[in-house]
Amino acid sequence: MQTRAFRHIEGMNSGSDPVRHDGEYVLTRDGSRDFGEISAEIAREIRRQAGKIRLRIGAQDVNSERGYGERHIERPKRVKEIKLLGFARARDFVAYIAEAYDAIYEGNSGSLILYKEGARHTEAVCRLEPSEDGDFWDVKTAYITRKDSKRNKKPLWERSQSGRNSELVRAQTKQRAASPQR
Repeated sequence: MQTRAFRHIEGMNSGSDPVRHDGEYVLTRDGSRDFGEISAEIAREIRRQAGKIRLRIGAQDVNSERGYGERHIERPKRVKEIKLLGFARARDFVAYIAEAYDAIYEGNSGSLILYKEGARHTEAVCRLEPSEDGDFWDVKTAYITRKDSKRNKKPLWERSQSGRNSELVRAQTKQRAASPQR
């Protein structure tokens, strides 16, 4: 089985692209509030609400690990980890997961865990909670974990193997197109 590298999002390593906000929401590189979605089809299968996936600016308690959103993901320890994998900002890491997650797992207290297979024996995880003020999913946190962290858990939903392979081909094609010709 081939593993995908984390570095396939075009331009994601550019530290010069400032993060933009719309009120309390972080915007994607394209200026949208929506980083991904739980489609109606997937929602039916997992028996949860459909909705867009959004990242708030959030907050981080300086005296603990507690927090949510962009500020929580970009606390010093976590941002160091995601930068080691080539992500310039929390926005880019969340986009990587939410745009094409590989599986969804049940989280605690009604949350969902989006799972994305990564390189170097890692997985990228994004914890979502239903928003109280809209029909969308709030990103509470995102982090990197060991590849075997879901070993004993059954996913609520998984992307088909053919879907994973076609995503890999698209990423490789995009990467070749962006490379200078020799």
